[in-house]
Amino acid sequence: MTEKTLIIFDCDGTLVNTEYLSSFGYATALHKISDKLKHYDAEKLEHEFKGMKISKSAQILIDEYKLDTSVEEITAAYMQEIVMHRKEHQKIIPGVKESLEKLSQDGRFEMCVASNGEYNNIIASLMHADLMQYFSEERIFNASMVAEPKPSPLLFLHAAQKCGYEGKACIVVEDTPLGTQAGKAAGFSVYAFTGCVMDAHKKAEELALKKACADHIFDNFMQLSGDIIQEKTKSYLMSA
Repeated sequence: MTEKTLIIFDCDGTLVNTEYLSSFGYATALHKISDKLKHYDAEKLEHEFKGMKISKSAQILIDEYKLDTSVEEITAAYMQEIVMHRKEHQKIIPGVKESLEKLSQDGRFEMCVASNGEYNNIIASLMHADLMQYFSEERIFNASMVAEPKPSPLLFLHAAQKCGYEGKACIVVEDTPLGTQAGKAAGFSVYAFTGCVMDAHKKAEELALKKACADHIFDNFMQLSGDIIQEKTKSYLMSA
């Protein structure tokens, strides 16, 4: 019997296209908090803080601009904007649902989510995209569960351990260099997705992902399940 493989998915920019929603919501929140942050638009925030935990980026801004606010206040304002604008700005990524369905039906894989995002926001994003059917709440992990967020490997190692795959080879599906670094530091194979990256930034992002040592880079989610299943079959045949 073939041993199962755990696939650990990031959420934002990987399973759901929330990149603009997150950056837009963050910019709107920051503009309301301080005039010192008016120059931060969605694109600038995505460029500077993509993949970073919201609390960490908020602390950076507080320190740099000497803001009279707190990480908690910025996070709450951000989440309020996300809830308000999710329906308008969260987009479906073509091929995600089809790939998850193929992987779940294959029988040789288990799946979970590990994200730097806020836990309730991860759930809401997946529910909005009709993807919660593939992940139980017990299989959703976020950075608040470990001592350090990505690019530390702790979150991925925690997810693997909780899913019963401690010490076993796993697959990580990510969209950022920070997440890719975390996956590689955990000792896992990393598939890096660029399908949500704007065309003007795609080459730079691919170079950054290569520098982070991504094993595979792809921009069409439809090919993911086929590639993973093919690799699993190849591995099984070689070991038989």
